[in-house]
Amino acid sequence: MNQAFMKVLVSEMVRFMTIPFRIMPIRKKRILFSGLTGGNNYDYSCNPKYLYEYMKEHFPGQYEYVWAVGDKERYAFLEEEGVKLVKHFTISSFPALLTSKVIVTNGSYAPWFPFRKKQYVINTWHGGGAYKKVENEKPDADWATRKRAEFCAENIDLFVASCRVQEENMIRKTYLYQGDVLRAGTPRNDKLVRGEIEEAGKKVRRYYNIPESGRIVLYAPTYRTPGKPVSMDSEALIVALEGLKAEQFREICGVKLMKDSQGENGKQKWYFMSRFHRYQENSAICVQGDEVIDVCDYPDMQELLCAADILITDYSSCVWDYAFLERPCFLFVPDKEEYTANTGFYVSVDEWPFEQAETMEEMVKQIEKYDNRIAGQRVKKHLDCLGSYEHGRCCELLGEKIAEQCV
Repeated sequence: MNQAFMKVLVSEMVRFMTIPFRIMPIRKKRILFSGLTGGNNYDYSCNPKYLYEYMKEHFPGQYEYVWAVGDKERYAFLEEEGVKLVKHFTISSFPALLTSKVIVTNGSYAPWFPFRKKQYVINTWHGGGAYKKVENEKPDADWATRKRAEFCAENIDLFVASCRVQEENMIRKTYLYQGDVLRAGTPRNDKLVRGEIEEAGKKVRRYYNIPESGRIVLYAPTYRTPGKPVSMDSEALIVALEGLKAEQFREICGVKLMKDSQGENGKQKWYFMSRFHRYQENSAICVQGDEVIDVCDYPDMQELLCAADILITDYSSCVWDYAFLERPCFLFVPDKEEYTANTGFYVSVDEWPFEQAETMEEMVKQIEKYDNRIAGQRVKKHLDCLGSYEHGRCCELLGEKIAEQCV
C-alpha cells in the first residue's frame, strides 16, 4: 500500500472524525501556521515562519496566532509571545485546525486534511523556481497520487508562486490547481531579494563560532532514494579553496560579495558545512573529512544561505534562493542520469545557470576557473526565462490578503 493511497484513506477517515468539530464557530481573527512535517525538520521554519514574523511586527495585537508543531517544548518561546501551540496529528489539534479563519502552510495538511469551505487556506510551498518534479509528474505516479493532488487543489484558496514556469508547470499542471495565485515570490526570500542579509549571516557565524575572517562553503544536497552513491570529499575541496590567494578569490567571486579578510600568507581560512535533506536517512550520500560542520539541525536554511560564501548542491531548489545573493554556486551531480530517470525536472538541469561536476576533480577545476561576471549574466537570464515573481514584497502582499479575509 503506497503512501499516496494511505493519505487518501486518511483524508476520508479524518473527515468523519472531525464532524463534531465542524459545528464550532470559525474565529475570524485566528491564523494557524504549519511548516512541513516528517523527517528531520523544524516546524517553525520556511515561508510560514517569515510570514508569521512579518504579521507579528506589522499587525501587533490584531490577530490570534496558532502554530501546529511536532514538539511543543521545542517551541516554548512562541508561547511566551502569546502563540497557541497544538501538536501535529492529534485530536486535540482539530479544534484549532477547523476554527482558524486563515491557514498558512508550505505544503503540509493541504493534501489530506479536510478544511471547511469558509476557511481560507494559503499554500506558500517550500521551494522556489521550477526544478525537480513533484507528485503526479513523477515517473512512478499512479491514480492515488492524482487523487491526492485533486484533493489538495480543492483544499487551497490561494497558492503563492515564485515564478511563471512554476505557476504553469507545477501549480497548474502537477497540482491541477485552478484557483487564485499570488504572483509575489516567496516570504522567505523577501529579505534576500532586498539585500537584508548581514545579520542573518552573522547569526550563523556566532552560532558555530566562525570568525568574520573565515569563509564558508555550504554543501546542501537534496533527497534521493538509494542508488548510485554520492561522495563529497570536503578535505579536497577545502585544500583547493585555501590554495586560492585572497586577490585571486576576490577576482573569482567579485569584490562586492566578500569582505577583504585573509589569513596567513594571504590565504583564506575555509569552513565546510553540510546539510542533508530532512528525509535523507540512508547512505545514498556521504561527506568525507574530519572537519565537517553538521548543520542539519540548524533551524533556518535561509540564514545558512546568507552565511555561505559558496553553495554546492545538486538538484535542490535552494539554488533559486541563493541566486539572489549573487554568489558562486556549483552543482555536484555524479548521479545525474539516474536522478533524471527516477525524478525528472520541469526545467532540465542542463539549462540551469550553474556549473556542474560529476567528480571532485571537475569540481575543483570549476571553482578555479569561475568567473563571477559571466555567472551573474547567466543567473539573470535564467531568472528572466523562468519569469521570476520575486520582488521582496511577498509578506506585505500576503498580509493584505489575510486582512481582507479576517474582517
